[in-house]
Amino acid sequence: NVRFDLSSATSSSYKTFIKNLREALPKDGKVYDIPVLLSTVMDSRRFILIDLVNYDGQSITAAIDVLNVYIVAYSTGTVSYFFQQVPAQAPKLLFKGTQQRTLPYTGNYENLQTAAKKLRENIELGLPALDSAITTLFHYNAEAAASALLVLIQTTSEAARFRYIELQIANNVGTKFKPSQTIISLENNWSALSKQIQIAKNKNGQFETPVILIDPQGNRVQITNVTSNVVTQNIQLLLNIGATA
Repeated sequence: NVRFDLSSATSSSYKTFIKNLREALPKDGKVYDIPVLLSTVMDSRRFILIDLVNYDGQSITAAIDVLNVYIVAYSTGTVSYFFQQVPAQAPKLLFKGTQQRTLPYTGNYENLQTAAKKLRENIELGLPALDSAITTLFHYNAEAAASALLVLIQTTSEAARFRYIELQIANNVGTKFKPSQTIISLENNWSALSKQIQIAKNKNGQFETPVILIDPQGNRVQITNVTSNVVTQNIQLLLNIGATA
């Protein structure tokens, strides 16, 4: 399992955790030097586990789908909680010794924001926010859990996908911050960017369809080819366009 302990966390240890998470995901080669995730995988390798420990030593284990870096479930050790609409084999393969429960929402942002009664831009990130999220998930409270899961997903999966998000969190070891429109736009466009970068391989580096992002100054930017910084320096994993996810 990939592990991250907040009680001794530093900017450096968080970056190491994200590096370990990226490395734990099986790859199908690279496109423009960016690792591409698998499109299919045998059940026994479908999920990886990450252990997260809060300041008080309470821990949860989250299960990540290796095909798309989605969190599908988490466990407190005795009870496990699965999102709705997870891959059918997830409950058969994961947290088998626990009491398995289904959360009252899927893992997508729209559903989680509705359940949390908050948009992501109003939910603080940073390692202190992750500590609170782990505590909330450990003691499970239905409404609070939705916000906590939004923090968890962005601090793990999204940081693994995008170096920019990883660095924003690494720079907030002792502080909380609300995600910028830049972060939100990256999260919303990971699938689109992944697709266009893979298409560009056969189109001399050109995107078939531009991807619109928001830059740190708040401007809308059209990404049209693989020379963009988001391709050369930011995105770290590509969703395989052959995947059904």
